[in-house]
Amino acid sequence: MRNSKKLVFIHIPKTAGTSLRLLLESNYPEDKRCAIYSHDNLDESLVKALEDPKILCIYGHFPLRPVIVASNATVVTLFRAPVARSISHYNHYQQRMNEKHKQLMQGIESPQDFTRLVQSNNRQTAFLSGYLNQQEFLHDSSALEKALKNLDRLDAVGFTEHYAASIAYFGELFHWSNTLVEHHNSGSKKNEGDQSVWESMNEQDLPLYQSAIERFSPLLNDYQGLPVRTPQKTLAAKVKDYLRALSSKF
Repeated sequence: MRNSKKLVFIHIPKTAGTSLRLLLESNYPEDKRCAIYSHDNLDESLVKALEDPKILCIYGHFPLRPVIVASNATVVTLFRAPVARSISHYNHYQQRMNEKHKQLMQGIESPQDFTRLVQSNNRQTAFLSGYLNQQEFLHDSSALEKALKNLDRLDAVGFTEHYAASIAYFGELFHWSNTLVEHHNSGSKKNEGDQSVWESMNEQDLPLYQSAIERFSPLLNDYQGLPVRTPQKTLAAKVKDYLRALSSKF
């Protein structure tokens, strides 16, 4: 374990990351955490947060960038079975909850159409290989190799399919006062279309996920069924958490 006082959470979309993000926000005071959900000047933002001694937790939709790899921070992420993640991603975008989704989904009405969207392809490999530019990622034949190598840089890994054990595991490692498992921003699990279509979007994510499962999931066995830590919340705090969950649906 590296510097456990500085935690970086790589939030891969549609891996139950929103639920974990809200959990992070309940365990770290606002002035000790940094959320980064924009790629504008991303490396500069990451360096600033990594070098700020007050910041204990950095999280957001950013890949495992070289500045993170080179840092002494503890790095964690959640993985999800690739086909299930893609279906959830598709159904989430289909709701067209904001202008970004509407623009991305123009002319996309089926899973087969969805394969044309660069963001739909091997998303977990893209995040773990460190790519900001999805087009560059798609044209790099060594991207999976890079992602597999970067498994070595992860200090702790959880899985959406073993979410309760993953949260208990993280809670023990990082001494969290709150390990209550809640589910926010959950996408539909409806299986849309031909299985082969979904697999075609995940030709790299499937072996990456399998490698992660073989390497990290045995560590979760000791955390199955652990008692949940739940600090007593006031009504005002519960309302605030609910409003945060609503605002997270981007």
